[in-house]
Amino acid sequence: MSEKIEAQVIEDFGGVIKLYSDGSVVRGDESAFSSIIPEPDTFNFKHVEYKDVVMDEEIGLWARLYLPPETTSKAPILLYYHGGGFCICSPATPVVHRACQMWAATLGALIVSVDYRLAPEHRLPCGYQDSNAALHWLQLQAAAAESADPWLRSHADFSRVFLVGDSAGGNIAHHVGLWAAGTKLEIEIKGVILMYPYFGGEERTSSEKFSSTVLSLEQSDVLWRLALPVGSNRDHPFSNPLIEEATISAPDIAPMLFVVAGRDILSDRQLQYCEFLKKRGKQIRVHVYDEEDHGFFFTKMEGQASVEALRVISDFMK
Repeated sequence: MSEKIEAQVIEDFGGVIKLYSDGSVVRGDESAFSSIIPEPDTFNFKHVEYKDVVMDEEIGLWARLYLPPETTSKAPILLYYHGGGFCICSPATPVVHRACQMWAATLGALIVSVDYRLAPEHRLPCGYQDSNAALHWLQLQAAAAESADPWLRSHADFSRVFLVGDSAGGNIAHHVGLWAAGTKLEIEIKGVILMYPYFGGEERTSSEKFSSTVLSLEQSDVLWRLALPVGSNRDHPFSNPLIEEATISAPDIAPMLFVVAGRDILSDRQLQYCEFLKKRGKQIRVHVYDEEDHGFFFTKMEGQASVEALRVISDFMK
């Protein structure tokens, strides 16, 4: 009788995620991404109501809705996809929850924060499929009229929908935006807001040599290996938006806003893609915060750059 071979760790993301040779996944201490939600009163903005809604019970797809305070007219909708390298976080992660409260309060928008399934248990394109399903759910809400969710029925302006995401969520918003550009929708996508989107590629860039305590090159590489289809590399079109040029040929793609952190290891690739879009006549705005690192809005939410980024986003939404 042959001896059973013990499974070996083949990928380890800081002890938070361990992928074994038999395909099993063990998630460790995620205290930094705890689901304990801080009370709104601990922050310096008006109280924002929120609740969770089920989008697709079969796959467990849900979202957290945030209602802007003192809503007297129909509010624009931010369909938001969180970051975390496709592998960690959720709408209940404290820093994600806090950001959505702030956006609802300061932007006067109704936030729909989507909980897509995570890799490596659910590798891409699962996250894209879930995120497209969330957009489809929003369409159904628009068509449902009296049977729609009460907050959406009373307060949502379905003619002003914005796709927004940070890091991996920015990558997702980008892919959902491309899909929406070639699809007949009953709601109107007015813009796509990409905050330091998580793009990659096999060829190293100069910015990938930056020293970062937020997202290191080693961490980025591990996350891509956990998220991409098995056997793929970083030049997969899920990672590298410059690989398949035909994917952005749609003339009716919504205007795009890029928020780029100058000290982000991903900044070169983000700016390369911005130049690519400009040369093809796409409507884009680019704002670079030279001294900031990846995820600055969440690590320094009350900082000057974050306040300025909110102003830029507000202007883009007008």
